[in-house]
Amino acid sequence: MSSQPLNLVERAAARLRQTGSLDASTAHLLDVEKAVGIVSEQSVPTAPAPAPIGPVPISPAPIGLAPAAPGPVPAFADVPKRSAPVIDIAALERAGMIDWSKGRSRVSEEFRIIQAHIMRAAFAPESTGQGLGNLVMVTSARPGEGKSFASLNLALSIARQRDHAVLLVDTDSKDQSLGRSLGLVDTPGLLDLALDPRLNADDLITSTGFEKLSILPIGTKPEASAELFATRQMTRLIRDLGRRYADRVVILDAAPCLSSSDPSTLAPIVGQILLVVEAERTQRAELEAALDLIQACPAISLLLNKVQVTTSHTFGAYASSYTSS
Repeated sequence: MSSQPLNLVERAAARLRQTGSLDASTAHLLDVEKAVGIVSEQSVPTAPAPAPIGPVPISPAPIGLAPAAPGPVPAFADVPKRSAPVIDIAALERAGMIDWSKGRSRVSEEFRIIQAHIMRAAFAPESTGQGLGNLVMVTSARPGEGKSFASLNLALSIARQRDHAVLLVDTDSKDQSLGRSLGLVDTPGLLDLALDPRLNADDLITSTGFEKLSILPIGTKPEASAELFATRQMTRLIRDLGRRYADRVVILDAAPCLSSSDPSTLAPIVGQILLVVEAERTQRAELEAALDLIQACPAISLLLNKVQVTTSHTFGAYASSYTSS
């Protein structure tokens, strides 16, 4: 394994400590064989032309309650309450879920280390600063670094422990988003909640084959996301999700920092950010630019992904003897 990527992450972490914007920084190694192919985009996609958006009622009312004053009703207001489909294990596997049945495999152990780091800050009131500790955004500098793979398996690692439930929120409107890979195409979700505050989040959350894991899709009309994520209504909605589901870890699978303004918009309101860095591909300038965009978050961790693995960086030797006993 080349030492250059690790030095890149270490330099970025040192830079954050000097500026005081990092409480604790981690760089973990994930299984390259599992990560490669999960995220397929190779270049920054061209954003589609935004669709016109009608008047959006802005209300400080909690999610699911009617706004204080009547206003124009968006097209999404007549979305009926539905029985959310269950995303089965096979769908999660197709979306990139690792094989958790192998017990103490190297990749599952790495995710458990990441999980422990995230959970220490998630429900510690003294460490959340201006953001909510249970609101965790996962992003990357550029497309294809594995941030959706990391989002899904971090959520599964927490959910399988069964101490806390997890709400995984798809906030990335690209064609290869996590929600679409799970079959949640044209399914009402986050964008619809932002357009119509009278919708109830509970009615749009989709259950999965794991009792403690549920998913909120990006929603319909993804071409409207550019305008919606820049509104106070969306930032208020994300913050309200963290407060309403305060007993859960709310993980936001966000767009790459250098492909969208969404991560920089969300950074001030989330309690933690996990920045995925692809080994031997992400350039120092790209990483520094991404960190500059999200530095408003009180706690940023770095996750080194797609590393060429050697026997000195594995849990395998211990795991084989442990699981066979």
